[in-house]
Amino acid sequence: MIHSIQTLIVLAGLASAELAPRQSTTGVDITALNKNVSATSGTGAVSAAGTLAPFGAIGVGCGVNWAEGQSYGGGLQSGSDSFGLGGGFTITEDTMNIGLGIGINGPQGLNTSVTYQASTNGTASIIFTSTKGVTCQETTVDGLKGFQCISL
Repeated sequence: MIHSIQTLIVLAGLASAELAPRQSTTGVDITALNKNVSATSGTGAVSAAGTLAPFGAIGVGCGVNWAEGQSYGGGLQSGSDSFGLGGGFTITEDTMNIGLGIGINGPQGLNTSVTYQASTNGTASIIFTSTKGVTCQETTVDGLKGFQCISL
């Protein structure tokens, strides 16, 4: 799991490497388009930044990677003055790991993250964290059992 989280962090870094500093001109433009491919592995990334009404300065980027016999995955990073989002996934032969973080700026700022892991052995795990208190309750959605968490 630690390796998967490290991979997600690397993906987020790869995706956002070219986002700062954000452009101060009107409009959004591609700021990076990269790839590195070998016979058994590779990475790729694209990012864009600029000014987009009504959001102001924005940045967005994504990346993918794969390695034969090991894993494949991808990530996405996006941000503005109001919100920030980072997420990614890694898939191996037996597991899938997904991580997501959301930041909300302002006087009522909030940071949350979700880590999800599933395995071919039929197990699944989810962890939700928040900089504010959280209350969760069981729920049913379209006949499926679940839970809903709300920040306090």
